[in-house]
Amino acid sequence: MRSQAILLSAHAGRLALSVGIASLLGRGLAPADFGFVALVSSIYIVATELLDMGTTAAATREMAADPAREGASLAALLALRRWLALAAAAALVVLACSGYVAGASERLVLVAAAAGLFALHLHGYQLAFQLRQAYGRVTALALCGQAGFLVAAAVAIELHAGGAVIALLVVVREAVQALVARWMAVRILGARVAVAWRDPGAARLFHAAWMLGAAGLAYKLTAHAGGYMLWALDSPEALATFNAAQRLLLPMADMAWLVVVPLIAAMSGTVVRDATAFRAQLEGHVTFLMALSALVAVAGWFIAPVLLRVLYGDLYASGPWSAVATFRWLALGYLFALVTPVLVVGEMVQGNARALLVTTASALAANLAANAWAVRAHGPEGAALVLVACEAYVFFVLFARSLSRGQVRVRAAWALYLVPAALLIPVLWWLAPMLPGGAP
Repeated sequence: MRSQAILLSAHAGRLALSVGIASLLGRGLAPADFGFVALVSSIYIVATELLDMGTTAAATREMAADPAREGASLAALLALRRWLALAAAAALVVLACSGYVAGASERLVLVAAAAGLFALHLHGYQLAFQLRQAYGRVTALALCGQAGFLVAAAVAIELHAGGAVIALLVVVREAVQALVARWMAVRILGARVAVAWRDPGAARLFHAAWMLGAAGLAYKLTAHAGGYMLWALDSPEALATFNAAQRLLLPMADMAWLVVVPLIAAMSGTVVRDATAFRAQLEGHVTFLMALSALVAVAGWFIAPVLLRVLYGDLYASGPWSAVATFRWLALGYLFALVTPVLVVGEMVQGNARALLVTTASALAANLAANAWAVRAHGPEGAALVLVACEAYVFFVLFARSLSRGQVRVRAAWALYLVPAALLIPVLWWLAPMLPGGAP
């Protein structure tokens, strides 16, 4: 419980800093520059998922079962991540040379980002903190990284730096955090881990976890594919509009994952021993997250104009780059996105990795196909609508699977969980016209 409290507190701190950074960059950068920074940040988010590929959980289980194998398991994990990071860095260099970005400075930033991506494999050392439940220092490091970036970005903007400089600061932040995390982990371990390029344990780890890892990567790409396609098919400014809305909501999904990930151990036991207890766990968290998601959706729909104006000024609250409609659609998408994590955990503990992969991969394929039209026809709002549809698809597929197995049973009492959101609608409908730009 103490570790979870530390993680939740740290996440709340990162959320506050993230909002501050979003406001600073949204106000201080031109839309095209803001869009480029969003592109680089998104690449790092997806790369982190790629480097994990489900192997962190597999290595953690292996080390917990046999503490004497900690060094060997960590070496295997780092070797695998090193190869994945090298592949990701090479792909990013190819992207930089392909014409995906037009400016010379942007291409140079992507090449620098590729070098920074390679450093991300060092995050594998964080298993040393997880096994010892020693989250204090590493969470403090993450907060310091965000705070340091906020200060550096403020100075850069004051000196009239553009998006390329701010994007480079993103690269520096990620690389420095990875290097410092390794230094901290080595102090805990008492020695550096010798990592061979050809570690036989790396293939074992990948084989054990790749299916879940690929499912997670497909799901993460679904969330960011619209942004990549906006950059390629529309304009950097269109990506800026989409990012102005999305980056305010993404931390809510991260919070949902923090709530449900600790359930993996408990649900793994009950799914085998006690079907009734498993159903109670699954239904309890589904209904709780359903109530939370409904509140987020209702609040997001009504306060979108006010929130965007407070954070960004008029640029993304009105005019050609208004993110109001985009924010509203994405907020509605959280009716599904905040509940999906517990359904994913339910599938994971039953060993249904293949079903998860098929579901998320088909959602990604549908996202790419739909965005090829929606981005051209409707810009950021079209990308938001496609993402909402994909989130709904993943939710309904996983919910239907749980329903068919009798692991959730929809009852009339579930409507009670939606009462707070229903009561919030008339309140915000009444208040909205009184706020600047807040009319529904």
